[in-house]
Amino acid sequence: MSSSSNVEWLNANANRAYPIKEDMSRVPVDMAGNVLTGTVFPNYVLVDFVLTLAAATNVRAYLSQFSYVGGLITFGFSDESGVQIALVSLNTATHVKNTAYLLAGSGDAYGDALGRVVVGDLSSLADDLPEGLYTFALDSAEMETRCIRPALRGVRSLQLNNQGSETDYLYGHIKLVSGNNIRTQYDPVTNAIRIDAVGDQKLTDDCDCDAAAALTNVVRTINGIPIEDVVILGDGQCIEVTTNGDQILIRDKCSEPCCDCPELTLLTNSLKILDGTVTNLEAYAQQLDERIRAFVTNYILTLI
Repeated sequence: MSSSSNVEWLNANANRAYPIKEDMSRVPVDMAGNVLTGTVFPNYVLVDFVLTLAAATNVRAYLSQFSYVGGLITFGFSDESGVQIALVSLNTATHVKNTAYLLAGSGDAYGDALGRVVVGDLSSLADDLPEGLYTFALDSAEMETRCIRPALRGVRSLQLNNQGSETDYLYGHIKLVSGNNIRTQYDPVTNAIRIDAVGDQKLTDDCDCDAAAALTNVVRTINGIPIEDVVILGDGQCIEVTTNGDQILIRDKCSEPCCDCPELTLLTNSLKILDGTVTNLEAYAQQLDERIRAFVTNYILTLI
């Protein structure tokens, strides 16, 4: 009795729609949405497809675009809303039957998506499908449900670094515990852990002033010196320090103006006139210098 043999997985897929659903028509549409009757995406092009998503596993993916131009093939995959998941391209000149190509997610929605697409024997593609850009709808080229898998990623370890001091690697189930002045919360919308510093859990030292002063915005320190130890002194000659209620007045007695506003205005206008006069004198001196130089030059030439 002859031994039985099984058809290899990828070779079997070349004769069926998988990884596209078996009941899909695989018929593309043009830019206007019209069905291109008579054109069917060949079974042997895609022989396997795996996509891992960190999002919910109920995403329905489909082959949204297939481009075949000048020996360059590009696959485009999208979700049921038409949002692009990933693109992958290959060169038919260097392609080998049943080669797996890496899928990398694109955009904000699927930036962390990963997967692979396995492409079969393309030797008959030019005869079965003319070159061009083909667009498919969800109900004509949806991928099998088992091809979409959740990304079961985990944190391998944690290590705490505090001002250069590092702990050993922490493994297993690790808890984040709120300490003094800290509140931790889980945000299910963004799938994030939020750490807040809160002021009502002894974030600062207890105020040692009375209740009335504690309600005001009092100065606690000046340049790091506690306010009760700060003394502001004048130099006894020019600098005078006086207080009036909650105000501190520091006055320089040696640089008080000796003129009032009218006198300062007159002085300013006089300086402007002097400035203009100096400018004119400089211009006249320049002209006089040029004339003297010309006279001396001409006088020397006459002597020669």
